[in-house]
Amino acid sequence: MLLGQVRTHGGGSVQPAVSASLAAARPRRFSRSVTASGLRLGIRRAASRSLLASALAPALAVLLATTTCSQPEGVELSGSVRDASGSRIPHVLVLITDAEREVAEVTTAGGDGSFRIEGISPSPSYKLEVRGPSGFEPNVQDLDLTADRYLEIVLEVEPIVEAIVISGQPPQPGSIRPDEPRRRVRVGGNLQRARLVHYVPPTFPPDAERQGLGGTVLLEGVIGREGRLAGLSTLNSVADERLAAAASDAVLQWRYDPTLLNGRPVETAVTISVAFEIP
Repeated sequence: MLLGQVRTHGGGSVQPAVSASLAAARPRRFSRSVTASGLRLGIRRAASRSLLASALAPALAVLLATTTCSQPEGVELSGSVRDASGSRIPHVLVLITDAEREVAEVTTAGGDGSFRIEGISPSPSYKLEVRGPSGFEPNVQDLDLTADRYLEIVLEVEPIVEAIVISGQPPQPGSIRPDEPRRRVRVGGNLQRARLVHYVPPTFPPDAERQGLGGTVLLEGVIGREGRLAGLSTLNSVADERLAAAASDAVLQWRYDPTLLNGRPVETAVTISVAFEIP
């Protein structure tokens, strides 16, 4: 039997009063020790949490900024272009314009006839124009783009318009009344459209190509009387700046035989689309 213990009738033992007093006193010392240790541990944990929060704050800020930047602003227009038989038409030009706000966006459909324009400024007053190969009539319609839209565009075969002129014999001199003056009419309408005679192909920007970034750049300018381009500007705002710069640099080197109206060169407005495609 241990010192200070008293055996009970059941064979057990109990602590004497002194041991009970010591036992009663120990919890108070132990409680103070635990409280101090817990306080120190709490301070260390709070400091660790503060340091962790300070370390994570920049990372969280970058993550939030990245998440915010990765979400495209505006609405999306997508769809596909088919002919009347249901077959897809590749590489058609898809153009949307808002004349009131002077906004224009453009893209070129892929080889499967599908297209997508992201980040469009919402508006209920867009006009959509889809231009296919020669022989197809353009599809033109008003378009509400206040939310994402998917369109199935069908291009109809362009109607054939024939115009012929049947000329009769001029009147005999005697049939003209003496008091009726002979009128001279200047005949015009002789138009020869500008023709591209010097072509410089745009170069795909290497960094955009490595990123798999493509798109269509819509340019507008004027072909002068000497056949040079002037006042060239980019119409669509969602085109990547690198693609727009590459397209402009090349197109400014193009040369034309100017438009001739009744044999005289005249200035002509021109719209040029340059599609950068990633297969």
